[in-house]
Amino acid sequence: MLSEMSLKEFLEKLSSNEPAPGGGSAAALSGSIAASLGCMVTNLTIGKKKYEEVEEEMKNLKLKLEEYRDKFLQLMEEDAEAFNGVLEALKLPKSTEDEKRVRNEKIQENTKKATLVPLEIAKDALEVMELSGITIEKGYKMAKSDAAISLVMAKAAVDGGLYNVKINLPSIKDEDFLRDINSQIEKIEGEANTLELRLLSKANI
Repeated sequence: MLSEMSLKEFLEKLSSNEPAPGGGSAAALSGSIAASLGCMVTNLTIGKKKYEEVEEEMKNLKLKLEEYRDKFLQLMEEDAEAFNGVLEALKLPKSTEDEKRVRNEKIQENTKKATLVPLEIAKDALEVMELSGITIEKGYKMAKSDAAISLVMAKAAVDGGLYNVKINLPSIKDEDFLRDINSQIEKIEGEANTLELRLLSKANI
């Protein structure tokens, strides 16, 4: 399990010539770090008299960020597994027409899976960006830089997830699938870019 490795072990594996874990898992880890930093800001805010008015909101925010922190770790595993599925499909025999057909079907099936996992990473990271924005606006002011870094790390997870989606699209032949995915990419990119600019301007660091 990638998430059970020490940080040093994971980075060594990421540095190796193995194709997975790769960029998708790194994007998921970035999302998990973003959520963790957001949790830190909520914990620093909760219990302070000056922030009594937002205490309940911070407690609820903390629970959501903890869920995302853990979900990203699972997505880190799923991304590596999905890419390995594509590699296994590519190794299937192709001596006969039937074997070629089965191989092509498996490649398409697994490439779609390898596209949907990083898309989910990007979607969840966009949610974490929004949650980080709340910590920037309402959280403990002395931790404003941590809240801003949470936002930046979440944006990196959005971008990283989408890069891993885009790299798979030329291999997919399902036109309906491609139209849907491209539409989602455009929406996520637009929202993430707008959100980053708006919220970082509020950080005023």
